[in-house]
Amino acid sequence: MSGKTGSTANDTENRASKPRWSKLLISLLAGLVGVQSDKNRVSDFSSGSIWPFIIGGILFTVLFVFSLIGLVTLLAP
Repeated sequence: MSGKTGSTANDTENRASKPRWSKLLISLLAGLVGVQSDKNRVSDFSSGSIWPFIIGGILFTVLFVFSLIGLVTLLAP
C-alpha cells in the first residue's frame, strides 16, 4: 500500500509540472486567437517547461499555413 501512495504523490507532482495535452491544446488555441485569460497564462508559465508550447505553436502555425495554401489551391481557378 505504501508503494501506491508514493507513486501517487509522484504522479501528482509530474502532472503539476507537465501540462496535459488537452490543456496544452486549449491554451494554444486560445493564444492563437488572442483570448487567453490571465489566470490561464499564469498557469501556463508556471507549468515548468516552455518546450511543449513552442513545439505546439510551431506545429499549429505550419498546419494553418498549409491549410490556407490547400484552400487557395482548391478555390483558385
